[in-house]
Amino acid sequence: MDTPPSHEATATALPKRWLWQRSLQARMAIAFSGAFLIILTLLTIWLGRAVYNTYLDAAEHDLEVAAFLASNALEDPLSGYAEEFAQYQRWEAERQRRAATPEDDYDDKQNYDKEKEEDEHRPTPMPLPPPPPEIILPRLQGVAATYARDAKARVTILDKNGHPVADSHYAIELIASQGNQPEVIAALRSDELSNIRVDEFTGALTLFAAAPIQQGSEILGVVQLSQPMQDVTARARELVLTIALAGVAAVLASTALAVWISRQLVRPVRRLEQAALATAQGDLTQQAPVQTSDELGALAQAFNTMVGAVRTMLEQQRAFVAHASHELRTPLTNIKLRIEAVRTLGDEAPDISQRYLAEIESEADRLTRLANALLDLAHLEGNPSSPPERAVDLAPMLDNAAAIMQLRAQSAAITLETAIPDALPPVKVHPEQIEEAVLNLLDNAIKYTPAGGRVTLTANATVDRLTVIVSDTGAGIPSEDLPHIFDRFYRVDKARSRARGVQDNMGSGAGLGLAIVKQLVEQNRGWITVESTPGQGANFAISFPLVA
Repeated sequence: MDTPPSHEATATALPKRWLWQRSLQARMAIAFSGAFLIILTLLTIWLGRAVYNTYLDAAEHDLEVAAFLASNALEDPLSGYAEEFAQYQRWEAERQRRAATPEDDYDDKQNYDKEKEEDEHRPTPMPLPPPPPEIILPRLQGVAATYARDAKARVTILDKNGHPVADSHYAIELIASQGNQPEVIAALRSDELSNIRVDEFTGALTLFAAAPIQQGSEILGVVQLSQPMQDVTARARELVLTIALAGVAAVLASTALAVWISRQLVRPVRRLEQAALATAQGDLTQQAPVQTSDELGALAQAFNTMVGAVRTMLEQQRAFVAHASHELRTPLTNIKLRIEAVRTLGDEAPDISQRYLAEIESEADRLTRLANALLDLAHLEGNPSSPPERAVDLAPMLDNAAAIMQLRAQSAAITLETAIPDALPPVKVHPEQIEEAVLNLLDNAIKYTPAGGRVTLTANATVDRLTVIVSDTGAGIPSEDLPHIFDRFYRVDKARSRARGVQDNMGSGAGLGLAIVKQLVEQNRGWITVESTPGQGANFAISFPLVA
């Protein structure tokens, strides 16, 4: 006997795959952790951008406020800062005037020589070198340094043309004009605007803001503040890093939770696998533990139901084989004994030999009926017919079945009555199968009804069903036998039923008739029921749904 392949052999026969393809637990853990990681990553990105924008807005606001406070301090008429701006403007104007009189402004050499001779007779003024700002404008330089410390930013004071006047970090001669920068242009228009660009000295991305220095309607200059973006976003980076670290910890915790949950979910599946493998080895006592009422519990319950059904089916098969063997052995033994008797008697007792030969023929007929019944039952169970599609009226078929059984009833001194309307509501059935079922029921009723009794065939319809009833006035069926009368090879009175079956030359007498009837009725989407009171007969009813 071949043994079923083991779990290991089956596993090695499968193609090699990744771990997550070979393990349900790994797929569940990866799916849970991956989904959590994706959601957490998206949330961290969104939160990081929100934090960055919040800190940037706050830094822009703080820088603009600091610039506004510095400009307010410089606007005060009593502070004397206006005189320093005026002094710077005079020095700047003089420097520009001197720069605007070079020798190449003359058209020709003669004009240049003439003016040169005239200039030689004039007193030569002393040239006006650019004065150092830290000497000429010390107060503005002090203001820039003070506000730079308070605001923790670089402070540059510009004149109304954008030229640097004072700076908290660098010498003003190194600083280019800021008149074309967006925040300075906006400040000269009395607007507020911040700007992010690369600083010309540090080469780093820097945030700039500016505010106008204004007395009345006259703009004296502009206060420009700048702060490296690295300083602006330092706290934001720390917060985002904290969020990221918390996210990593959450991912690790969720992964551990996912592994634990997946292990708990897979555990009943593995137990179910073990039970299935044991069942495949022939141990039909295995039961999967049903610990929950969810889908896994339903799966375990379905497995237990399946194993129970398989166990019941195998028991029925064993019982079927045992009953069939018994039913076949009895006539075969009788045939063999009578053949030996005929061979022994030879021609000495022809009357006895003829009787034995007749009994051999009767047993052979019985074997034929039994084989035919077994074949019919096997055909019905193994090849169920397709659902009927055409609706039929069963009244003519019932009349024909009663006519067929009328002669048998008369020979058994039994009255066969019918109560069948001329027309019945249509039902979707195979009429030839229903006729065979009714004939079996009538034969069974006649078989178990004593002489002088009555068998009745009736049909009636309700709102949604058609019911055919076969009743008799026989001895009835004991209550303990009612649940088993549709089982194969089950007989209420084994000796009596076999004797009547052989005597009437109907059926096999092996207890297969009602099993065949039940199979025929259920294949036509009907059901069969029985009611019986011992000593008062039995009523068999088959019912089918009406056509809607």
